[in-house]
Amino acid sequence: MATVRSVILAGGQGARFWPISRKHRPKQFLSISSSGESLIQATARRIAPLSGKDHLYVVSNALLAPLIREHVPHARVISEPVARNTAASIGLAALYIEREDPKGVFACFPADHAVKDEGKLLAVLREAAGLAASHDVLVTIGIKPTFPHTGYGYMKRGQPIAGNGYQVSRFYEKPNLERAKRYYESGEFFWNSGMFVWRADVILQAFKEFMPALYQGLMRIRPVIGKPEEAKVTAEVFEGLEAISIDFGVLEHARNCALLAADHFGWNDVGSWDAWAENFRPDELGNLLHGDALVLDCRNCVVHSEKRFTAVIGAQDLVVIDAGDALLVCPRSHVQDVRRVVDELKKRGRDNLI
Repeated sequence: MATVRSVILAGGQGARFWPISRKHRPKQFLSISSSGESLIQATARRIAPLSGKDHLYVVSNALLAPLIREHVPHARVISEPVARNTAASIGLAALYIEREDPKGVFACFPADHAVKDEGKLLAVLREAAGLAASHDVLVTIGIKPTFPHTGYGYMKRGQPIAGNGYQVSRFYEKPNLERAKRYYESGEFFWNSGMFVWRADVILQAFKEFMPALYQGLMRIRPVIGKPEEAKVTAEVFEGLEAISIDFGVLEHARNCALLAADHFGWNDVGSWDAWAENFRPDELGNLLHGDALVLDCRNCVVHSEKRFTAVIGAQDLVVIDAGDALLVCPRSHVQDVRRVVDELKKRGRDNLI
């Protein structure tokens, strides 16, 4: 197989991981393992057999560039002047890869996910890379659901293409529990993992068709990459770009989206405190404690305390996260709403807490 390049998208703030995740040290630089390995370090390590250390790119903002070089020193860092979501990040990475190989295959990964069976993941990625190399398709890794999860987006499987590859019939946003149960029971729906594999020429053509403003901006950046004026031109282009995800900007409109159907390999998007808790073994009553914490007469609680002793009494299905300068308390059923706190802090000018 030809060289497969890897792109880690590391510009997110991890707002649903507040108050531990902050803009100066977002969750991709935090650890959820006893080894102390950060999420971005774990991502880079597990995809190394796919691309090697010489073909790894990390896209992020200039503020986080020093942290990236600390955690993943061998990566080629692509700095965005301002955050404009994943469509712009992937478009910028595509320009760098196109310079090396116009038809180069590259895989895109969030920096902050967790995987238990890394061998199975690599097998899936290699099949996805083969599919992308031989077909003009935009491949998304789809994971067979293990239960009716309401926190993930879903994809419906369409006509077969090759092997475990299928056309995407349709993308679906995070469902309510009733719809999630229908998706799970049908056997035709897969979790959208946020991992993508495609050729540089195919994704650039998709930007041209579905996001012409972004494409025109990328065409302004393309001839100045590696030149003194690159930073200036990139800043001018990004200032005027729409902040939109690759899913909304391209994939939900494209007719050449493919789904690589994968059995579950212990994937977790670590997208909330509830998902974070899934990576650890709870006590006999389902409570998970980290730091200097105590629970009495509690069930299924998540308590994380960084700088001081925290006690919780008589609670059930509660999340308590103490960062020292900020405290989060919410039911586990509302962990997806934590980003609303960050949004409100921004409105109130409380930048010291973001």
